Amino acid sequence: MSTLKERKEKFVSDLLGGSEYEIYLVTGVALTAYMSFALLQKFNQNDLNLPIDYALNAVSILLGITLYSSNPKYLHVIIAVPALLALVLSYQYQKDPKVNQNKKNNKDVNILQRKSFVTAYRSHMIIITNFAILAVDFPVFPRRFAKVETWGTSLMDIGVGAFVFSMGLVNSRSLIRQTFDPSNSKYKFHFGTYLSLVWRNFVKSLPVLTLGLIRLVSVKSLEYQEHVTEYGIHWNFFFTLGALPIVIGILDPILNYFPRALVALVITSTYELFLTKTDLLTFILRTDNRMDSLISQNKEGIFSFFGYLSIFIFGQSFGSFVLTSFKTPQNLIKMSTYAEFVQSKKRKNSISSWLTVSTTEGLIISTIFYQFLYRYVAESPSFNNVSRRMANISYVLWVVSHSSTFLLGYNLVDRLVRRENGETGSTLLESTNNNGLLCFLLGNLLTGLVNMTINTLDTGDAVAFGILCTYGAILATVAILLNKNKIYIKI
Repeated sequence: MSTLKERKEKFVSDLLGGSEYEIYLVTGVALTAYMSFALLQKFNQNDLNLPIDYALNAVSILLGITLYSSNPKYLHVIIAVPALLALVLSYQYQKDPKVNQNKKNNKDVNILQRKSFVTAYRSHMIIITNFAILAVDFPVFPRRFAKVETWGTSLMDIGVGAFVFSMGLVNSRSLIRQTFDPSNSKYKFHFGTYLSLVWRNFVKSLPVLTLGLIRLVSVKSLEYQEHVTEYGIHWNFFFTLGALPIVIGILDPILNYFPRALVALVITSTYELFLTKTDLLTFILRTDNRMDSLISQNKEGIFSFFGYLSIFIFGQSFGSFVLTSFKTPQNLIKMSTYAEFVQSKKRKNSISSWLTVSTTEGLIISTIFYQFLYRYVAESPSFNNVSRRMANISYVLWVVSHSSTFLLGYNLVDRLVRRENGETGSTLLESTNNNGLLCFLLGNLLTGLVNMTINTLDTGDAVAFGILCTYGAILATVAILLNKNKIYIKI
């Protein structure tokens, strides 16, 4: 008879995933919830209370991946109807028609502006991720949403990639600030400065790498269930997250001389070439070589890192037009310097180059381009199917196209509702965004605690949903309390 640990491992193994359309439909619940929240708040003219905030921005998402997983369209309607009613009423009973008229006037001073749609996108991504890592251990969470064994798409597969993409996007803030600094001249390589950067990135990564070691030791010592083909015997997602800044520091000279999107495409294409033209794919998929070496023991985590690295750099490339408060020269493909911006303003029509875009324009172009590129790769016989296990080029482009599409969706909601003050108006979203790393870490710890105290496999749907609601409420409470006390632990 199988032990509970073996049953739990089997419960998340050999899964085939689901359709991309359903994944868009389910993850789109968060976007509908954001639209509903924004419209209700616009009608109310004040911040909505916390229960409504939590219900719309957390519980609705949980319903989408559990009880309404078979009927997400109905959930969209249930969430959208109050918002549409508020939209109609807002035109009849608008209390302050001049609301949000104070748009950015000092655009030449501050290139980085807080944008509510980016906050909402990142916070919802973290909330979905945290719910999924615990919900996957309950039968109420459909198996098609759990991580795929080798080939295919699933909700949790897109969640991992979106998490890394979001990290790259936010990481670009410091790059933009540094590049656009008037005191900085054109990039020049200096070996001492380069070594200093690599060392600083290594030091910054130590806390996350330490979390990876703690997770490794705790999983081994507590006999916690493991899914070896996910990352390997010793590797885990924290090691991937911790290694990213270090490698980014090593690649810094290349990233400063070439467009980041191009570098990311070269990395994922080269990795795909090795997968298809050498024995690397066979090496990763073989089961009889697992204990041959330390590399074979952790082959999934080691080689999938190239895919996650590409996703991270793609995320950085979006920062030049997503995070900036005004257009800069050729910001669709690069981060411009202050000198280039000043020079472009002196030359007529140079700022109107098709590579110089607003946030919405950039997202529309990027969404069309990456969706087309992903479709081409996905349908071409020259490429393998999507594989989160290997993070191949199909997976990378799927994540980037999905992330770009949803960023565009959140941006359009902001434009329609005209939230231009940089705040979402949601205590939950603001707090989650400001404490993303802690929320993710606490979610992992609570997931382990629940699994060690409850037989999740034999838990009914109603009880499971109650546990998940409580779990989400704990995470929200911690994030809100930290935010209230101005304690910020960001990704």
